[in-house]
Amino acid sequence: MSNNTSHPVTLTEALDSGTKRLRSCGIDSATVVAELLLMQVLKCQRVDLYLNLSQSMNQSQIANFNALLTQRISGKPVQYITNSANFFGLDMYVDENVLIPRPETEILVESVLQKMSNASYKLKIIDWGTGSGNIALALACHLDCEVYAVEVSEKALAVAEKNILMHGLEKKIKLIRGDGFNALPVQLKGKIDAIVANPPYVRLEEQPSLPKEVREFEPKEALFDKENGLFFTTEIVKGARNFLKAKGLLALEVALGQAEKVANLINAAQGYLEIEIMPDLAGIQRVVLARKK
Repeated sequence: MSNNTSHPVTLTEALDSGTKRLRSCGIDSATVVAELLLMQVLKCQRVDLYLNLSQSMNQSQIANFNALLTQRISGKPVQYITNSANFFGLDMYVDENVLIPRPETEILVESVLQKMSNASYKLKIIDWGTGSGNIALALACHLDCEVYAVEVSEKALAVAEKNILMHGLEKKIKLIRGDGFNALPVQLKGKIDAIVANPPYVRLEEQPSLPKEVREFEPKEALFDKENGLFFTTEIVKGARNFLKAKGLLALEVALGQAEKVANLINAAQGYLEIEIMPDLAGIQRVVLARKK
């Protein structure tokens, strides 16, 4: 779509033109992406967009829309362009300092909710490596709990804080900056009902095979494991025993093909029982659960 048009450009024309441009460049869900980018330009909701399709755009709006289309075609995820993602029904702010919340991580949250929703007291939960705060937020919205959300990245913590304030959950979620369990107050040892983690688990040698959107735009420290994909998971399994109370829940998201290895790792660590593996929507073994003895 040219910035210099001889006639007014309507929203319908912009949407059609943007969709064609995205589709010609191989962008998936081109219509939805064009809608989201146009909504970003107009600062409106989808319903408002479709109620005003005959409305004309000014030159500034056209230029802005073209710029956003170019960003998406370059590989930048639409969530980073719009600073918006949805997780477990929650609208969230995201930027390139945090991973974009994934649908498969909702299985992790659902698994914890199934195990903990019958509690008759206020739960204490640790969210190891909170990132955008998506897991902590989802749990805090659905459980009577206080969540200790730990994150080593100061920039990621700023994103999590923004989301917590946006949803009014500052009384239920405590942000803690630091390196995993080392950052937590010693008073919490033996007092925690659940530890939930979606740790970095992608092996470095897998980096070239990742989609450009992931490889070039998402934070590497939140994606990649130090060794074989199990370094951080092993650290969590070891450290969790110090903080979980008896029968406390450990819930981990794991990489494709790693579930059995993680289950064996938990079993070998001793101190755990009731080890379970949960599949995601695609049938991939994605979540491993265990209880402390």
